Amino acid sequence: MAEASTRKVSRVKKDIISELPGNIHEYILGCLPIQDAVRTSVLSTRWRHTWTMTPHLIFDNQFLCRMMVKISKYTDPELKALKFVSVINKALLLHNGPIVSFSIEFPSYECDSRIFHDFIDQWIPVLSRKSIKQLSLDDFKLGEYTAHHFSSLDLTHLRLISFWFSYTSTSGGFTYLTNLELINVAISKQCIFDCPVLEKLTLVVCTGLSHTNFHAPKLKCLHQMCDEISLAGFENLGLKNLTEFSCGLCNCLSELEPSETSNLAKVLCSLHNIEIIYIAAEFIQFLAGGGSLRNLSKPLHNLKTLNISGINFVDSDIISCLLCLIRSAPNLCKLNISADIYTEFSVYGDLRKDYRVGDLDDFTIDQLKIVTLSYFEGRRAELELVKYLLAHAPLLKTMSIHRHAIVTKDVSLLIAEEMLQYTRASSRAQIRYLEQPVVINVFEGFECFYT
Repeated sequence: MAEASTRKVSRVKKDIISELPGNIHEYILGCLPIQDAVRTSVLSTRWRHTWTMTPHLIFDNQFLCRMMVKISKYTDPELKALKFVSVINKALLLHNGPIVSFSIEFPSYECDSRIFHDFIDQWIPVLSRKSIKQLSLDDFKLGEYTAHHFSSLDLTHLRLISFWFSYTSTSGGFTYLTNLELINVAISKQCIFDCPVLEKLTLVVCTGLSHTNFHAPKLKCLHQMCDEISLAGFENLGLKNLTEFSCGLCNCLSELEPSETSNLAKVLCSLHNIEIIYIAAEFIQFLAGGGSLRNLSKPLHNLKTLNISGINFVDSDIISCLLCLIRSAPNLCKLNISADIYTEFSVYGDLRKDYRVGDLDDFTIDQLKIVTLSYFEGRRAELELVKYLLAHAPLLKTMSIHRHAIVTKDVSLLIAEEMLQYTRASSRAQIRYLEQPVVINVFEGFECFYT
């Protein structure tokens, strides 16, 4: 009995986690908030310094909230900022290994932001010695501060939020940068960022910045969310290697200046290798300017996925633009469309007028297999689009439709009965109804900057 009891106690005391390899320990700590990772130092002598080897130092929103509670007893903004950065300084001082990624979300109020900028300049040399590759700074306040020498770091990924970025040509280039995200960033003057290996560029509501400010010959993914749009940046794109492109506009284009030639052609005709397109917010309205086209002069042979959100099915120019995109993508496989939920609703019975989205000719969408339509209201233009796609997609497998909540059951039944009568080019084509819409948002996580 005593021997069995001893074996039982031995099994209970056995520390399986501590016996795991060091890289597993680092992975576990990397999944914890930074405060909890540091607290593991009290578990045992073996764990005392384990957190100091974690390659990811992430001072995220959870850390920010905890710190704001701790420093709330102080009233001086400068003292609050110093207390905040002192914790980060201590973590950097005690850290013993390389730092792959370093991320901070700074307080947006009650603290002196000048302190943060001063300490960023002090951290950059430390991070350089730690061989940092990924840097993310969320400052929340714009201000004219001394330029931070981010280009002195061998970064592969840089993310800046709410920064005044006074970059100059003398600051050097970003030799190793492959992914750059600038959100609510402003620059002091027009300048060119030298990024010879940059592959992905994201610009969200930036002032004085567009893709034309970058020398990036290997750019493959370009994501832009703008306050305003100009064709000046698209006429000579120099983006022939792009495989993924997205653009959205924050503001309504009710006062859009008329264009003499098609905006759609100007923007997309040079994107010969494009595979995925996201068209968000008001950008579809911009593309529809300058007259409708049946096809682009140069087909988008590589385009496989087309995502459009916020399309107004009341505007015939926008619908023509949509059809032009579909016809110009002979190898399109997946089509995702989300209707504009703010367009004035009309009941199904009011839409039974003579409206057609296009001629039912011999044109076929040979590779189209998946279609999703979200916030479907049963407008005549929507029904004609469904009819058009069913009749021209011989390989279509599923057409998934999410009905707008405002559509009544009686109207839904009428819509379903009509669609059952449509001719289908594919014998396998099925119409499915979704409870939830398919979210089309390449800018996920940046909603606060354009809603």
